Amino acid sequence: MTRYELISQNGARRLGHKRTFAFSERKLSKTGNSHQKFAILDSRCKSAPLAFDSVRKARVQMNAKSWVISTEDLLEGTTLSFDLRDSNGNLLHKAGIPISAKLKQRLAENGIESVTILGTAELSPDRVAAVLLDSFSPELIQALQSSMSTAIDMACNAMRSLRDGEKFSTEAFADGLDPLLDSASKDLAATLSVLSIQQPGSNADMIERISERSAKLSMLGIVTAIAQGQPETFVNDIGLAGLLHDCSLVFHPTLVDRATSQALSPSELPIYHSHPLESAKILRKSGGVPGEVIEIVEQVHEQANGSGFPRGLNLKECNYAATILNVADAYLTLTDSSVDRRFVQSDALLYLVSQATKGVFCARTIQSMMRAMSVYPIGTIVELDNSTKAVVVGSNRENPMKPLVRTLDAAKTKIDLSQSLRSIVGPFADETTGRQRLPRSEMNKIFWRLDAIEQPDT
Repeated sequence: MTRYELISQNGARRLGHKRTFAFSERKLSKTGNSHQKFAILDSRCKSAPLAFDSVRKARVQMNAKSWVISTEDLLEGTTLSFDLRDSNGNLLHKAGIPISAKLKQRLAENGIESVTILGTAELSPDRVAAVLLDSFSPELIQALQSSMSTAIDMACNAMRSLRDGEKFSTEAFADGLDPLLDSASKDLAATLSVLSIQQPGSNADMIERISERSAKLSMLGIVTAIAQGQPETFVNDIGLAGLLHDCSLVFHPTLVDRATSQALSPSELPIYHSHPLESAKILRKSGGVPGEVIEIVEQVHEQANGSGFPRGLNLKECNYAATILNVADAYLTLTDSSVDRRFVQSDALLYLVSQATKGVFCARTIQSMMRAMSVYPIGTIVELDNSTKAVVVGSNRENPMKPLVRTLDAAKTKIDLSQSLRSIVGPFADETTGRQRLPRSEMNKIFWRLDAIEQPDT
């Protein structure tokens, strides 16, 4: 059984049940109307995201795990509430972003004639993402995703300009950040929800991947700064620095196209340690980037105890905006949905707390991040004391141990744990969630820095 139904393009239900419907070719072809189009719609019944001709059943191949649909039948202007993937499961188009002519053209240029919608296993990443995003205003989610896409595009354009030695000014860049700042300030939980599921498409080139990761760092830095009540100029600077800090990596593809478990070679190590200075040099040469932003870029990888790089500065010697981005960068490295090894979010936060007790990270910054996210960061799958699985959809500043959750069963019930007898047993991960636990025995290891990965024994 699926969690989707079929409705006609004008919104009148023609096939299926309100909540669940077992698709079959027999039922699809039973209408006998060669011109009637139907849409796959999730059980929220908010918009028709995808359409296909009901009698051209060869276009819709269905099984217990996924649906394969012709790209010709994607309706421009409709907004999906689920991801589109290729036949290998690689992401082609994120949920919440409207179908566009540009998307269909890109798919055609890459020879992609059909797209896949994965089935709805209760704890699968797509299912969790759908329940998570459904907890907020669709308009706000769309605005946040649009702002994120704009930020990624801006970063891409900036990095291509800087790569080609062209002049670059942050004035227009800063204006482009305004929608992101505006949307983020309205609802930090919704912002963190979008952040937790954002990942690049399978066809993204190197600059697009760098830009996507930089945009996520920028957004998490912005959220942390807003949660601290920092002034607008500070928030703007941290947003710009987050977007631009890795611009030098466009010249070093081997530092980008690698697994997170792959150790640096002896020749790559000095490049890695000096890339913040190289980024700052590129931005300084462009002539249009404020000195404050360049200083932040230089210091993103400095650690509170002076064990970072490139200069080994300690907390008191660093611009505090860089300190925030340093913590945010480590958190993303541990949890990012686009990397090959990603930990449960609450384990990652506990890990940062553990490292902060050793002076590696700024404890104040982690505390403020925790207040914005809760002890169980938004997007974390948790198990309740009645064995129900739920996803965290909101924080509780007064009691970070009792966030707002939404169950991952068919009911998708919202529970404010600060007002409920239910409690969290702990985070949950299995082979379907796409995440792994971080054992306490490994809390002393360094996971967030490429130079800490050991070369395998030969």
